[in-house]
Amino acid sequence: MEHKTAQSWNRARRELSRGARTASGRARTGSARLGRREKQRLLQLGVCIALFLVVFIGKGVFPERISLLRERLVAVMGMDTDFQAVFSNLGHAISEGEPVLDTLGGLWVDVFGDGQAEVPYEKTVSNTSAYEAERAFAAQPLTAETILSHRFGIEGAPEEETPAEVLPPQPTPVPTPEPTPEPEEPAVEHVDYDGPALPENATMDKYALGIEVMSPIEGVEGAWVSSTYGWREHPVDGEDRFHCGVDLAVNSGSPVYAFADGVVDYIGESDIYGLYLQIQHDNGVTSFYAHCSALLVQEGQEVKRGDLVAQSGATGNVTGPHLHFELRKDGVLLNPLYYIPEP
Repeated sequence: MEHKTAQSWNRARRELSRGARTASGRARTGSARLGRREKQRLLQLGVCIALFLVVFIGKGVFPERISLLRERLVAVMGMDTDFQAVFSNLGHAISEGEPVLDTLGGLWVDVFGDGQAEVPYEKTVSNTSAYEAERAFAAQPLTAETILSHRFGIEGAPEEETPAEVLPPQPTPVPTPEPTPEPEEPAVEHVDYDGPALPENATMDKYALGIEVMSPIEGVEGAWVSSTYGWREHPVDGEDRFHCGVDLAVNSGSPVYAFADGVVDYIGESDIYGLYLQIQHDNGVTSFYAHCSALLVQEGQEVKRGDLVAQSGATGNVTGPHLHFELRKDGVLLNPLYYIPEP
């Protein structure tokens, strides 16, 4: 009897110990499991933390909109979103092969709504326009500004206007007066003449030469004009003849210079002119030098104005040493004293 009582007692004690262990295991198992509402709260908490980071980072971009975004976060924390349906819709969208941007747009709407209603977003006939708006939003680049503007009505930070550069007042430019142009020399300057008729190849008018010139006896001391250009009584023959040039009385051996730049046209000697030479200049101008004692250039030689070309003398038909100097323009005889200073 006592033996049966002891067995019964031991059996009861073992049952009690087993029950305690079972209860303890159930307690531990129950504490490890979370209900549906707890899972939803944890997921909402994670989303809110992510949005809090967005707000914290965006403070420097649009601080004036932070208060509005905080209100939306409070609303998100109070939502009773069916996250099982959310992830079911996400899996269905992925299996159907919908575009990534459409899938992300639908996920956002499922979690946060359209920014106005507090009910889960569903693609129904009644909200087709809203769905199309969500598709248009999903097609945009996913940036912080597009998401916050579309979901919470927060516009991007206004662009700062670059102040216009203020330039200092500019002085009024003073117009530079244009130089007064020098009057052009007429091609032909008429000179009155009432003497005997001139030869056909001679004129008393002054022609513009268009070249730089100088006197062929410049700097020679004691020079003077012994006979001018025009009609005269010949000093040897005594007849009236037209003097084609001007006689410049100088000592024999005086230097004779080139009247202008040019080329020696020819050189020669005759009973009338003695030793002579002619230089061809630009613009159809020629100069002729006669009664020289020596010629210092060759035919075809280039000379510059003021180059020594000969020495004066008394060769040819003369009464004394002098330089006979003639000028022509396009074959027309001109008065040399129009172009050289009278000594």
